[in-house]
Amino acid sequence: MPVHRAAAAAPPTSQPPTVERALGGPAGQRSQTWHEHVVVVPGGAGPGRTDHDRRDRTWARQPVDGSRLVAVLGCTVGAGQTVTTLIVAELLASLRGDAVAALDLNPGPASLGELAAPRAPVMVSSLLAAARAGQVGGSRPGAASGWPPSHQRGGPGRLDVVAPAVGGDGSLTLSELEYRRLFDVILARYPLGFADPGAGAVARVLAAADQLVLVAPASPDAARSLAMTTEWLAAHGYGALTANSITVLNGLSKRSMPHAEQAELVARGRCRAIVRVPWDDHLAEPWAGHGIPDSPGQLGEPSRLTQLRPQVLQAYTALAGVLIASLASRLPQRRAAR
Repeated sequence: MPVHRAAAAAPPTSQPPTVERALGGPAGQRSQTWHEHVVVVPGGAGPGRTDHDRRDRTWARQPVDGSRLVAVLGCTVGAGQTVTTLIVAELLASLRGDAVAALDLNPGPASLGELAAPRAPVMVSSLLAAARAGQVGGSRPGAASGWPPSHQRGGPGRLDVVAPAVGGDGSLTLSELEYRRLFDVILARYPLGFADPGAGAVARVLAAADQLVLVAPASPDAARSLAMTTEWLAAHGYGALTANSITVLNGLSKRSMPHAEQAELVARGRCRAIVRVPWDDHLAEPWAGHGIPDSPGQLGEPSRLTQLRPQVLQAYTALAGVLIASLASRLPQRRAAR
């Protein structure tokens, strides 16, 4: 299944329309009236409604039992998989006051690791070495070995981009056992982890994931690529994960609305929620080369988020809210003993 990180479709000719979400449960639990499960968050030229934004932030701060891993998959070229991973992970770290991990399993131009520059990502080898030394979850200085310092919930929040070594051919050098150990260490160390997988890591990530986010651009190919992705997931045993998934449609504009509506016809009944993200120039050109602000390990008010238009930030806040609401409503996935 192709997985891509490119930015969303061509820029709009006018302001984006409203941001809409479908907040139903899995298809088998829904009523016949889809409108009953749709909440509209105003977008366009003016700011979003304060009450909607406040509600979304409240949902995003809900307690979640255990540690959870979220897989973010792009359905086609131009999906914005990596940008979605980065923004939502950073936003939830800020809102929840948690340490959040973002796993860069999709190496190449504009990867999570590149976006972390000049602040170096946490290396997978350091995490696995610390785990073997029995240092996971302990209180210890992080500067000596590259392991991030311990973090208690309710603090200012921190995003750690975690990256493995990459071979000379650009592929990941992780073995099957190292993948399993990596997921175990992330779940032991962080309350919330996000995975941005390339094609070779998709199956391994899905096997460990508690939640799935599917990302598609508002383009002519969106409906077809979304249908093919959901069919692939069902055929490979990920039907339950897909039924509780969240579909993100990126780069909406007045011009691209018909494409988004066609994609929504595919997504309805196959996922838990739909989130529309309006067009934003900052999302069209990811921040490769600009990097995450080199703060002392704390987010505070992330400058990346303040660069987004208010309607776009509100859409991602809505995504953060429904994502945590989904995680809070279900027990962690039962994982096989490693």
